Amino acid sequence: MILASGSAYVGPFVDAISHARLSNYRTFFCPADDNETLGLYQWNDDVSGSLFRAMSLLEIVLRNQFHKALGGRYGAIGPTGGKDWFNHLNLNPDSRDKVRKITHRRRHGTWLPRNPMPSPDDVVSKLTFGFWPHLLDVTTDATGQALKWGDILVDVVPGHRMRLPTQWKQHQRDALFARLDLCNEVRNRIAHHEPIWKLGPLLQEARARQGVTPAIVAPAPATPSDAVDRLALYYNRMVELLKWLSPDVATAYRGCEADARCRMLLTHETLEHYRRRRSLGAVQLDHFLGKRRLAKVLKYASRHRQPVALKRGEAVVGHWASHAR
Repeated sequence: MILASGSAYVGPFVDAISHARLSNYRTFFCPADDNETLGLYQWNDDVSGSLFRAMSLLEIVLRNQFHKALGGRYGAIGPTGGKDWFNHLNLNPDSRDKVRKITHRRRHGTWLPRNPMPSPDDVVSKLTFGFWPHLLDVTTDATGQALKWGDILVDVVPGHRMRLPTQWKQHQRDALFARLDLCNEVRNRIAHHEPIWKLGPLLQEARARQGVTPAIVAPAPATPSDAVDRLALYYNRMVELLKWLSPDVATAYRGCEADARCRMLLTHETLEHYRRRRSLGAVQLDHFLGKRRLAKVLKYASRHRQPVALKRGEAVVGHWASHAR
């Protein structure tokens, strides 16, 4: 979304978005006027879009890792080669209902199998992000045999430091649940168009159980700088989870433009640029014959706290921003 900065456009945009929706921005960021408020709103919109793209990749890799690990142990082979492991586990009622809504249709109060029946791969592709954390709650298969989560998780998260099945004790599984749950929370905030910066306290990566309450590691963000830092922390945890699931995919992602843009957006300098509603700079790499000249331009941008897009022709190949505080 691009919000025009001329004074003639400010009033209509504020009315369209609504004063009530923008009130959170006014209270938290203390903008000088509606122009700054709209700049902050656009920053939130751009951060949300960038995070959602990263989350989409993470979600695909996550469900495929569980699908492969569990399909290698349970289920019958479907028409596309995947196994229906979800029909062979003792899922909790909520999770089983999510699967049934994909494989069946409700008619006159009765659940009837769909015809044709969705393949296991189709079912997995339609399960929401929230399904996967609670999959860790399953303790037995349909025959009553205990699930060997240690063996399964070694296959699900091969990039995790816990590389032996015996290392995956309950508290380690709870920590993984908390990481998945955090990512799901961020995803839902974006999907519901909630301010992505409006976050609660940072909790210990653990799971609430009888006698166990996750400790508060840090309070809720109280300043714009706090909010940017917290979002950067959440993003780093998302990328770390991607590395646990697939080191190769994470390495490729860390080298792409989407990662560079997200990290640029999650800086104090970029937030202030959006507040002032100044356009981002652009550097044409094709115009630089040597590294020294390019370094001088980036140093100048750093001194003026000017984030820039790095371009070759019309293609954006990366983003750069000073990280000085």
